[in-house]
Amino acid sequence: MVEPSRPPESMLLKVLPEVFQVAADTSAPMQALLAVAEDMHQPVRRVLDRLHTVPDPGRAPSSLVPFLSRWVDLDWLTLPGAEGAAGGSGTLPIARQRDLIAAAAQLSARRGTVDGLTRFLHLATGVPGFDVESVPGAFHIKVTVPAEAAGQVELVRRIVKGVKPAHVTDQVLVRADE
Repeated sequence: MVEPSRPPESMLLKVLPEVFQVAADTSAPMQALLAVAEDMHQPVRRVLDRLHTVPDPGRAPSSLVPFLSRWVDLDWLTLPGAEGAAGGSGTLPIARQRDLIAAAAQLSARRGTVDGLTRFLHLATGVPGFDVESVPGAFHIKVTVPAEAAGQVELVRRIVKGVKPAHVTDQVLVRADE
């Protein structure tokens, strides 16, 4: 006697009651129904299999990066519009946004410090070499922008205004080519 072939084990079948599991062995309509249900679940399963990438700024889909920037309180810099990045002329490149989001905890911990502002400017512009001077007791900072970042001065000004302590005045200068 030839034993009936058992249908391939489906993930959905494992979670169904035993009566359905037994019926799936011999019932062609049940096997067809399970195959259709499996196909319908595939898009959802693909999303759920990648769910761990959502909070990771390096792996999250680009469409979720603005959400992540809001989540870590960087939307004041990254959202487009009149109050958006670079004086309303557009947003930061997605790679820069990802870098800022990834470093948000460290940047927040160092907010209001010379090192924190220097690091923030480097990450946001992608250009190293910012010089931030603060004279103790003078409540004034002077930010010298490297010549390579001269085209991003408006962005630098927005960052300085957004990150420095409110009672501190600021001055932003572009370093002349040497």
